[in-house]
Amino acid sequence: MYVKLINPATHGKAAYNNSGSSAQTLNYLKQEAGRDGEEASFFGADRDGLSAAELREEIDSNVKGLRADDAKFYSLVISPSESELLHIDNDEDKLKAYARKAMEQYAANFQLKDGRQLSSQDLVWGATIHQQRSYRGTDPEVSTGKAKIGEQRPGLQTHIHVIVSARDAEQKITLNPGGRRNRFDLMKWQTAAGQQFEKQFGYTAQAHEKLRPQQRDASRDAGRAVKIAERVTALNLRVTKEERLDPQRVQQIAQGREYDKTFYRSLATIERRAQQGQPIDNAYHLLSTGRERPEPQRAASTMFQAVQQAVRSNTGREEKTEHISEKKGRNSAELDIEM
Repeated sequence: MYVKLINPATHGKAAYNNSGSSAQTLNYLKQEAGRDGEEASFFGADRDGLSAAELREEIDSNVKGLRADDAKFYSLVISPSESELLHIDNDEDKLKAYARKAMEQYAANFQLKDGRQLSSQDLVWGATIHQQRSYRGTDPEVSTGKAKIGEQRPGLQTHIHVIVSARDAEQKITLNPGGRRNRFDLMKWQTAAGQQFEKQFGYTAQAHEKLRPQQRDASRDAGRAVKIAERVTALNLRVTKEERLDPQRVQQIAQGREYDKTFYRSLATIERRAQQGQPIDNAYHLLSTGRERPEPQRAASTMFQAVQQAVRSNTGREEKTEHISEKKGRNSAELDIEM
């Protein structure tokens, strides 16, 4: 199961711009369905047969309390693997039932200050199922001449597009799945979504893995390479120029580890640190080994931190250290950041 939060700034599609009306995104999804010979039909938490116009009205009218440049909605993609789709016979009703459960988990994953837990009914959302995917100009199969733009990808390609409002149904709470981890843990939700499929349909991933041929799927690896490149590009936007990662080197590490769980777990750790403003100076070592930097370096870092702490605690000296984040005469309350 692959679950993705689309970032309009890094995924290269203006159609996913979420700072204004949802009309552009919904029209794009309709056009994509039409291009693949399908008709776009939307569903929500408790009903089917939603039109794009109805969903647009629900999303666009649920923006009270948001500023002009705030995100008004978020786009999610839920993509079962081919073996998962085969397990449920690519049944559309089962996919809808699964999407509704996944959105229940999405709502419950938000950590509110009052401890209240949201449900899917507290959200304003809609989804559509696409049965096909077409090759795009950025796909490696196109660049190598193995496929042409617009050709349909082989095999089962069914996936679900979700649009969910950035405000709860009562328009009192802002819900940002790409914000702080202590408010919404994206990786936790992605993991829970995969486990939900297994629980809901009695699917055992390990059993299906054993049935797969040992030969690697080159097209699947090419798709992985594209997704990794997107993640590295997004990560590099968050860090200093000196800390930016070389996409080609990251790809080589991923290939060397055969795209295993350790690589993806390490990449997620680095992304989280970059998002939180923490240094990622040991990124290549972590990606390659799944372990933190060697102990001598860690010890040196620990010693440096101890010296810093000693300097800060030395109140007997006339000189006083000033935190970089503070300036003289500035009220410390101004430094607080709202969750």
